[in-house]
Amino acid sequence: MAFSLVATVIATGGFTGLAISIAQQRNTDLADSSESITNAMSSDSGEVVSLLRFQNVAAEVGINMHHAPGPRKRLLLEDTGSGLAWGDIDGDGDWDLFVANIPSGNDESSGSNRLYRNDQGHFVDISEQAGITDPKAYGMGVSFADFNQDGAPDIYVTNFGPNRLFQNMGDGTFQDVAAQAGVDGSSWSTGVAWGDIDRDGDLDLYVCNYLTLSKEQLAGQSAPAEDADDGIPIALNPNSFDPAANQFYLNNGDGTFTEMAEELGLANPQGRSLEAVFCDLDGNGFLDLYVNNDVSTNKLFQNLGGSSGTLLFADLSTQTGTADPRGSMGIAIAEIGGMTDNEDGLPDLFITHWLAQENALYQSLSRKGVGLEYRDKIQTLRLGEPSIQSVGWGTVLADFDLDGNLDIMIANGSTLERRDNQQELVAERPFLFLNDSKSFHEVRSQAGESFDAPYSGRGLAAADFDSDGDIDVAINVNRGAPLLFRNDSETPHHSISVRLEAPEALCKGAKITLRSAGRQQLSWWVTESSYLSGHAPEQIFGLGTAQQAEEIQVLWTNGKSTTVQNVPAGQITIRPNPSE
Repeated sequence: MAFSLVATVIATGGFTGLAISIAQQRNTDLADSSESITNAMSSDSGEVVSLLRFQNVAAEVGINMHHAPGPRKRLLLEDTGSGLAWGDIDGDGDWDLFVANIPSGNDESSGSNRLYRNDQGHFVDISEQAGITDPKAYGMGVSFADFNQDGAPDIYVTNFGPNRLFQNMGDGTFQDVAAQAGVDGSSWSTGVAWGDIDRDGDLDLYVCNYLTLSKEQLAGQSAPAEDADDGIPIALNPNSFDPAANQFYLNNGDGTFTEMAEELGLANPQGRSLEAVFCDLDGNGFLDLYVNNDVSTNKLFQNLGGSSGTLLFADLSTQTGTADPRGSMGIAIAEIGGMTDNEDGLPDLFITHWLAQENALYQSLSRKGVGLEYRDKIQTLRLGEPSIQSVGWGTVLADFDLDGNLDIMIANGSTLERRDNQQELVAERPFLFLNDSKSFHEVRSQAGESFDAPYSGRGLAAADFDSDGDIDVAINVNRGAPLLFRNDSETPHHSISVRLEAPEALCKGAKITLRSAGRQQLSWWVTESSYLSGHAPEQIFGLGTAQQAEEIQVLWTNGKSTTVQNVPAGQITIRPNPSE
């Protein structure tokens, strides 16, 4: 294990050194990365025929906005981008969309947050009346969570500056209660994770912070547009700034939170954190925490509550092989062990990275006497080489063709400037990987015209917005219009959409097992992952040609379970047993 970790660090250092060397020699802050790095083994889409088809219908269905309008100032803050999230704010059964934004230019209101109400597949902008625009805030991450358990999802938005907790008032309006709840913060905050880590029945909150950068520093960091030959400007390099410690807020159960990150060992002061996720990684019944860091090692914090009886975490990053030093942005959770004949029932981690670093797919290995351990299967599953040329951000593992195998979509977008125009970043096409149960195949060239165009993709969130039983994807485009990729795939396959009706403290992190036609599929109720974004709280399982699932079991986060049998294709809502 030690040898494996050393080898990983050395290999990573080699890739990073290569990227830096190229940057120094060829002005890659202005270059198209495809000229510098090869991915000769990357494309095999000709070997498979994909049924996957998507169409960008954002403008058609009423999502009309622009992220960060106005001229780019060559600042790391604006290039980091923003997220978006799905949630049912009005309880009508369809998914509404919140898109975070940042101000730009002299008209700060032009970059305000937007909230779109879903009216049977068409969206209505209700931002102003809802009271969430926050026009002077630099919006980063966004998530829906019912923090006060009144049955109405609230909205948490991270910012460069004070964060917001928009409480859902139940009448289509929201009020910012972050300050009185004690979760407003004051750093450059990015991704968040919600979960009941102490199993006391309410949701706790983890907030990632990126860099120590004040607004005064920001004002003096803008890089001159004519400065084309001095390498990467300081304002665009995260290594130029110190990391900022993260926050963990323990829910007091009365609408307020107590910050305890340092006390519990979760502050991660040396990490430039971008995203985090709560999930029971070791199967002990308590939610663990994985944190993605940029140009600093990732962290896996194991929740020891099950063995100690007290609130306690242990940093197992190094011994589990997940102390990844690359630039980590997006994250997705799934069980992919069946693809390598090593299904252990524990979550695996898919992570997107920066240029020349490859993405990662950490498969968990559950072995007696060894403890939790991971192996990177990115090469084995043919996902490595395609990602070398791109900078990956938001991502999701989802069964887009409903055949029972999890596919992958990734929002890509370079942080390198265009050689002919320093005011713009190099745009990149999204990735779409088809899973044939043994390996992945990059099939975006078959997926429709929407995948032909390059974008500066950042946040990505999945939802069945039109309620047709398949999975659609929204992407927040940095300094552009959001994308809404409607899944138009024509397939003979069926699906079951699972919704949970219970306090969110029981749902977030719950494990769902579906058995159909001799197969078993596992999923974890993790909505806050991807990158600065939140997926819809609904799990869609592909059944292939089967008409039903023989059994669906939900293991709630309190350790109790609910089982339903003979579930036909369509939608089902599962509730805890009355005794639970």
